[in-house]
Amino acid sequence: MAAPCFSGHIWRDGLFVPAEFSVEDGRIQAMRPAPKIPPLFIVPPYADPHIHGGWGYSFQDAEFEQLEKKLLERGIFFAIPTLQNSGIAALNKTARSFKTYKRENPGCIFPFLRVEGPFISYEKKGFQREDFILEADQAHIQELLAIDEIGLFTFAPEREGVDILVKQAFARNKIPSFGHSQATYAEFSEFYRLGVRHMTHYPNAMSGLHHREIGLVGAGLLKDDLVLEVIADGIHNSLDFLRLLLHIKGPTFGLASDMIPPAFGENPEFDGRRLHQKGKRFTTDAGVLAGGGTDISEQVHLLLEAGIQPEFLVPLAGLNTLKAFSNPLPRLEEQAEASFLVLDDRFRLQEVYRCGIRQ
Repeated sequence: MAAPCFSGHIWRDGLFVPAEFSVEDGRIQAMRPAPKIPPLFIVPPYADPHIHGGWGYSFQDAEFEQLEKKLLERGIFFAIPTLQNSGIAALNKTARSFKTYKRENPGCIFPFLRVEGPFISYEKKGFQREDFILEADQAHIQELLAIDEIGLFTFAPEREGVDILVKQAFARNKIPSFGHSQATYAEFSEFYRLGVRHMTHYPNAMSGLHHREIGLVGAGLLKDDLVLEVIADGIHNSLDFLRLLLHIKGPTFGLASDMIPPAFGENPEFDGRRLHQKGKRFTTDAGVLAGGGTDISEQVHLLLEAGIQPEFLVPLAGLNTLKAFSNPLPRLEEQAEASFLVLDDRFRLQEVYRCGIRQ
């Protein structure tokens, strides 16, 4: 049987190059220039640093196997399962299930868990449960940090006691993330000096930008070494804001879906609450956004339709996230693992290959 061949505009070293290659034994072979190619783009797999679930499945309910299968089919080869602020007991229960799943599936796409809380702002809680927001005392800090499977958590720097939280988190190699906060720039700066560099679904649920107080939104624009995850769905952020962010920062941030279980599903309910759905928008009775409904593949297409140049989309959709979490970057070259996505001329997902096998 002849080795399968692929041709198109292939992502190589920051550019799209007309080329073709074959795949044998799960690896790329015979990469060469192609004089005539179809209007296809071949790119590295995507990554999603912030996702709660989808297709009716929830990470909160430990449905890791079902969600990993769905994510691989959508070209997501790295994803961080994100939990609601649901109480220490519930977090421990999910963490135990995750530990078992990782042990039984050592090659899974999930590096660790993350949680939006519990030391966040009441005023900027968004969809997070207020009854599970905790005081940052030593007992609560230790309860959170003792959950080994949680590698990243969101905190509000204005909360009393979170300086101790952050120092102890770093000592355990955990990642504190600014978010769900109304912090001033001065409060941000205190924790920036401590080494905090991550921001949760920037700029949503954060203190806004004002010319006399730039807040967390201004901090994200000003500091070049922050890790920003951005929901580019045209709902959480307008396309004009995304253009502004790219104009100021360039393609340096990472896309995130913040997808919730009702996305691509049939039941508009999440965290025990019935939601209102209008297209990809999910809101509470009070009109609060409850999470995302647009996956990374759809965001990439949306950005291209908005006029964002194709060369920006590959780092935004995966490479920046992988780099931020110290993962090796996939390369489309001879002898490399044949894991890639085939997109049409509008960057809509057509085919997904993992180690040369179509998903």
